[in-house]
Amino acid sequence: MPEPGGQSELGHLTTIKELRSEVAALTGVGELFKILSDDSRSKLLYALEQCELNVQEMADLLGLSLPAVSHHLRILHHPRLVKKRRAGKEVFYSLCDRHTVALIKEALAHARDLGLASSLEPALS
Repeated sequence: MPEPGGQSELGHLTTIKELRSEVAALTGVGELFKILSDDSRSKLLYALEQCELNVQEMADLLGLSLPAVSHHLRILHHPRLVKKRRAGKEVFYSLCDRHTVALIKEALAHARDLGLASSLEPALS
């Protein structure tokens, strides 16, 4: 007998089976959001989308200490969100994955819609 939603019990079970595999595929998404949940890391990723920077430039840009920037870069380097390049004694960082910045931009737009982010901050284009 069909359920009120118009789907038989068997159809519902099939949907649940399909949903289970789709939900299982989300493993790891939380880890990415955990990394991006820090405002400083999100800002670093956004800046690195614009241009390659060294640690001192990032520290000056965000008003962070050198050790703090290095700490954030280690976290971003492990999952290959950023890459580094040596030039003599300097190390320059750049973005590996542009999808991540797209997520940040989408999250910022949504946060603004919800009133969680200031609309006075410059829009990320």
